[in-house]
Amino acid sequence: MEQAADIATLVRDILVSVYLLAGVLITLVLGVMAFLVFKGVLGLTRKAGETLENVSKVSEAAVEHIVEPLSEGVSFSSSMGNAVGFASGFVSGLMGKRPGGGKDKKKKKG
Repeated sequence: MEQAADIATLVRDILVSVYLLAGVLITLVLGVMAFLVFKGVLGLTRKAGETLENVSKVSEAAVEHIVEPLSEGVSFSSSMGNAVGFASGFVSGLMGKRPGGGKDKKKKKG
C-alpha cells in the first residue's frame, strides 16, 4: 500500500509540474499574440491618419482650384479648366505618376 501512495504522490507532482509549465507557455504565447495585435492596430491607425491627411489635402486643393475662382467671379470656362486640371492631377496622383514626365530625381549609384 505504501508503494501505491508514493506512486500517487509522484504522479500528482508530475501533473502539477506539467500544468504549471503549460500555464507559463500559454501565457507567453498570449503575450506575443497581444503584442502582434497591438502592432497591427498601431500600423492601421497610422495609415488611417495618413489617409485623412491626404483627404484634407485633396479638399484644400479642390477649394483652391474650383471654389475660390468661382467666388471671385472668374469666368465659368476658366474655372472648368481649373476643375479639369485638378481632376487630371488627382487621377495621376492615384496612378502614382509624378509631375514632369515621371522622371526620378534620385541619383543612380554605379
